[in-house]
Amino acid sequence: MRNITNTFYLLLMLAISLLGFTSCDDDDEGESVVLDLVSDVHATDDSGIAYFDLEGGTTLTQADSNSTTWDIAFNGSTIMINGGTSGPGEGAAQIVEGIFETITSAPTSGYSVDSADGYAIPSGSGNGWYTYTAMTEPQHAILPIPGVVIVLKTGEGNYAKVEIISYYEGNPDTSTDEFADLSTRPSSQYYTFQYAVQTNGGIEF
Repeated sequence: MRNITNTFYLLLMLAISLLGFTSCDDDDEGESVVLDLVSDVHATDDSGIAYFDLEGGTTLTQADSNSTTWDIAFNGSTIMINGGTSGPGEGAAQIVEGIFETITSAPTSGYSVDSADGYAIPSGSGNGWYTYTAMTEPQHAILPIPGVVIVLKTGEGNYAKVEIISYYEGNPDTSTDEFADLSTRPSSQYYTFQYAVQTNGGIEF
């Protein structure tokens, strides 16, 4: 009887140890997700392009454009990904419709790369991440499309999700008279966006 009891006790302790090990793994995976809100990335420099490193949370320079360090770049209202014709990285992207917070994993297929035929994130009103209002109030504005999230592979091949919040300096309220008036509207080509990037190669955010 004592041998059976000892064996049961050892098996029980082994099971508890394995559960603890699994829990640590889950915590480690969660800690590998970088979350950030970035304000006023100016979509122009001497080259006319702003390069951004999602994992580092920093804007880079033209000197870094031929590396895998940058992940997403902004040129006016055009968004580029570090892959294909835009860079030497493993970058690819797609538009996913949904709420940023509830997109908890990256799709495993459906990605496109920047190419001579077009960008992975299509440009033009209603084609990708924004709408151009033309003569609709507020006139001549570029506004992010609600419920559009960019899911991408970074220059180093990790998964990330990005939601563009504003195209104007200071993330202004676009429903105000001040914004509607072109003479008082804040400067454009200043991106505010939130993102999450999984740095350990997984697909969970």
